[in-house]
Amino acid sequence: MLAPMHSIPLQLIRTTLRLWWRHWPPLVLLVLLGYLFNDWLLRIVVEIGLRNHVLGLSLLSPLVVIELAVVIAMFHVLRPSLPALTQAPPGHTTGTARGERLATALALALVPFFAYYAGWGLLGDTVREYSLAGLARDPFGKYGPLLDALKSHGLVISVAASWMLRRYAKAREARKHSTGWQALIVLCEANWVFIGLFVITRGKDLLMKWLESRVVWQYFGGADADVAAPVLAPTLFDSLGSAAQGMFFAALLPLVWLAITALIFGRDLGEQSLLATNKRLEKIVGSYDRLPALLRQFGDDFVKGYRTRYVPVANSVRLTLHAGLTLLLCFCVGYRALEWLSAQAWIGATQLIGPHAMDFWRPVGGALALLLGDPLGSTPGIVFEPLRICLLAATLELAVAAWRQRRDEQPAAVSTPLQAQ
Repeated sequence: MLAPMHSIPLQLIRTTLRLWWRHWPPLVLLVLLGYLFNDWLLRIVVEIGLRNHVLGLSLLSPLVVIELAVVIAMFHVLRPSLPALTQAPPGHTTGTARGERLATALALALVPFFAYYAGWGLLGDTVREYSLAGLARDPFGKYGPLLDALKSHGLVISVAASWMLRRYAKAREARKHSTGWQALIVLCEANWVFIGLFVITRGKDLLMKWLESRVVWQYFGGADADVAAPVLAPTLFDSLGSAAQGMFFAALLPLVWLAITALIFGRDLGEQSLLATNKRLEKIVGSYDRLPALLRQFGDDFVKGYRTRYVPVANSVRLTLHAGLTLLLCFCVGYRALEWLSAQAWIGATQLIGPHAMDFWRPVGGALALLLGDPLGSTPGIVFEPLRICLLAATLELAVAAWRQRRDEQPAAVSTPLQAQ
């Protein structure tokens, strides 16, 4: 029997706390290792970037890859306590090595994670942290600004070199499967995705500044349009619209993370076992296979990765949406509750410590960020990050368990009318 709606919140809380109680030591250790790796790697990248601005900017992508790798490793720690997620379907084997599983999950989740990273402004935070670390290392600008690499053609050379290295690594990996070659492929892909998002972000800002300085911007109203518009009293529909918009964006981040979690566990669930491939998309791919060879060669890099990358991404989104409204609401509330508790812990700690000079708060603030997480949400803490990972895994575990139960009960429900006849 499926769990009643009123028991879903308690079941989610119990599963989350059970996962945390069983696995909190390795989860805390992974958060600490990720923090140390990020700190030391940033120092190395700054030293390289002071001497070569393009190379330093290109080496920022491993910082994001390490953050994703830590998250995947934390989910891997929880695997023994997630029977529904790790139950192999008929005809599907999960006996792959840990390193290969990590590299595969990194390759699948890389682009969605970078999209989340850029969409929530974390990419800008990484670049800003890199710039501030370079300013602290070179306060008088002896080596020049670190972020002037956008004006250089070296970024194009960096992307081209990454592309060539990726092709070589894929050819070697096809001959002999190796975790090292898979990791190199992931790093090459991360390099051009990071640089592409950085160029798009900076180019968008430059384009907006250029448009604002043109007469065309003033012709269409520009920034003065809002000032000249009459101020109207908010209506009931405006208030409801604002509330709905706030609820949507409050639930969007938890749902994005749940989709990434489903993507990470996608290989354990099997490509076709949990959610069937879209038949229309299969027909489109079949039609593509009948195109002339010259046209197929142009799109091979995209379509050949359809089953290995695009199907798991689509299935993870569909699995998230099929988790059930009650479970999703409880998950979103729990996710935001952890953020609220983290902020309240920061407020309580600062009030308990009291006012002090800035020199005092630099080391103390770093220690609090490591313990409770950064107030802006860019640095995970050892207290709330394991709970967040356990909440994500518990939500997906309950969703998959409910799906499997519905699937197993469906034939019995269909056969009942036939037996009555």
